[in-house]
Amino acid sequence: MTDKPNMFQEPKVLKTWAINLANALGGQRVDKSAILVQLNTKKVNILLDEFVLAYNNQYMNMQEQTKEEEE
Repeated sequence: MTDKPNMFQEPKVLKTWAINLANALGGQRVDKSAILVQLNTKKVNILLDEFVLAYNNQYMNMQEQTKEEEE
């Protein structure tokens, strides 16, 4: 187990993770902005749901592909 805080319980950790992911994907560099905006929990939930659904779909596809390769 890791000593890192849960990214879904600590907004700053989730922000840092998202910035790191965006920069790892290449293209335009993403930096932290000094402009403050209000929390939009509805939008956060929608975006996280999109991520979870896409991740689960990708994971299932990878599992099926691995199973086919083993046969």
